[in-house]
Amino acid sequence: MKDVKRACGEFVDCLHSARTEDDFRRVAERAAHALGFRWFAYLGHSANGPNLISSYPTSWTSHYFREGYDRIDPVLQDPRSSRRMFLWDGREAQSARSAKERRLFDDALSFKIRTGLTVRIPSRQNQFAAFTLAVDERSLGLDRFIETSQDMLEMVGLTYHAHVSAARAGRVTQSGRQGSLLTQRERQCLAWISDGKTMQDIAELLDVSPRGVKFHLDNARRNLAALTLPHAVALAFRQGLLP
Repeated sequence: MKDVKRACGEFVDCLHSARTEDDFRRVAERAAHALGFRWFAYLGHSANGPNLISSYPTSWTSHYFREGYDRIDPVLQDPRSSRRMFLWDGREAQSARSAKERRLFDDALSFKIRTGLTVRIPSRQNQFAAFTLAVDERSLGLDRFIETSQDMLEMVGLTYHAHVSAARAGRVTQSGRQGSLLTQRERQCLAWISDGKTMQDIAELLDVSPRGVKFHLDNARRNLAALTLPHAVALAFRQGLLP
């Protein structure tokens, strides 16, 4: 359970540094793996149509939208239902309400998408989002984890939605970063690196994994257009960005 709590804490911490859709994809994909899932998918519906951030195979997501499955997918229907979390299993296609819904389950299985959970997130004016974690093989251990951790998994979906929505609404935008190229966490990690601390040292200070620290340092390097981590530290010093 300690590892699960650490994975969730790291997930939230890294979301604060995510700015682009690729950032959000990497954060959620790493969290999904840490929690025992193979894939994640975040699907937002608005007046402009669906918007997907996902680690599913692109061949599956292209097929999914081409077939119009987002319009009949049972886990996305009735988003205003009081049932926030939906557990599903593609092998239960026999319970499908229509031939097309049955084909959706069969097609998902052909891509080895077998089972998972979806957090449905209603919004105003019929807009909604859904956050999904899925696996290719079901196990008793994963079933038990889902059963005992539903509140935490729901929090993961809701938190992800909040950050993605804020970014898309312009509250976290590229233009808003012109005065500060780095987040507080990125500056903090670079400062510790400049003091000679290792990624493992920083991970222990932050109570996250070394991969979480690497995520912040990689973001800092990209945001500064640095070639290497020492180059990023030097640029940050020159620009007065380090505490």
